[in-house]
Amino acid sequence: MFIIFFLYTLSFHHYWKPHQLNPKTPISHRSIQTRLNMVFFRSTSLHHSILVSIILSHSSYAEIVSCDEAKCPTGSYNTPQCVLGNMTAGAIGISNFNSLLSSPQPLTWTLSVQAISNQNNVFERDFILGKPPTVNLQQTNSSQPQACSIFFEGVATKLRFPGTDPEYDQGTCSDAITAACVNDLRTQGYDDLKNILRKEERNGSSTMSVCTRLGNALRDHAPSSCAIAVDGKWGDLLVRPLTGQNNSLPIPKGSCHPTTKDDYDISLVAANRISTASRNTSDIQAVLFGVTPIMTLVFGNGVPDVEVDLTCLKTVGLKAGTAANKDSGAAVLGPRSRFVLIVATILVSSVLW
Repeated sequence: MFIIFFLYTLSFHHYWKPHQLNPKTPISHRSIQTRLNMVFFRSTSLHHSILVSIILSHSSYAEIVSCDEAKCPTGSYNTPQCVLGNMTAGAIGISNFNSLLSSPQPLTWTLSVQAISNQNNVFERDFILGKPPTVNLQQTNSSQPQACSIFFEGVATKLRFPGTDPEYDQGTCSDAITAACVNDLRTQGYDDLKNILRKEERNGSSTMSVCTRLGNALRDHAPSSCAIAVDGKWGDLLVRPLTGQNNSLPIPKGSCHPTTKDDYDISLVAANRISTASRNTSDIQAVLFGVTPIMTLVFGNGVPDVEVDLTCLKTVGLKAGTAANKDSGAAVLGPRSRFVLIVATILVSSVLW
């Protein structure tokens, strides 16, 4: 009964290059322009000596793709039905990013959204890492690099890319949080992590300890240029290690494999449950299509210096105007009707599970 009522009433990456941001590069469908830059010399004079810090960084703009490119199974009216273990995603967004962890091949971040309870308006946003099968991130060998990821979920429902349709709008982190905020946040992440590593060298700590300390340093001390962080507070930060044992939950390959390459392994890194204030369109759109900044930091052995990536990820709708179940005479749908069906599909899935 709720679904009928709902359908009736519902209308309607940057890598860090301090002090020098690359402009957004136009990109063709499913292509990526990557640059490798040696940047930033920080020099000070102390007893006639010069300290030079060289950071290896990448700068890229990657299109966020949907279940169209990942060939996810679809249900009625071409709505996504992506079963991932015990999760059923009704909306998905996938983006490549470059990292020394997998160079020269990219890693991928996937955001999937599922409903947990339609009675209490609870949704879950799951962050999935895709990697080449030859890359082993669970090694504990001290010669391997370490990595953390920080998901700025506390501001996700308040962020969107420029445009008129939240389901399909695309952009970069500069579009979502401003170029100044991107630059300052990367600088802060780099400086804070360097300070933590200097202390950890004396004490010796795990990757999890380093990541946790970094999250604590960032959480309530946002740069002044990041206006989205009210009173300098980011709200909920999900801090996860990407390397070491038990760093993520592997997802077995099935009919739905939401990453950009068929042979990539995928694993659940982080999950966040959000309750919407109401079932209003704007509240549900904010959860389904909100933009999450993801900071990924690589450090330690094999890395010239701390590597900082900032990717802004959202779910993306299937191509508008696509008809499915042609044998049943299904109608061609526009964006507004498709949004209604996506929400209904997610809510129905939550009842079934």
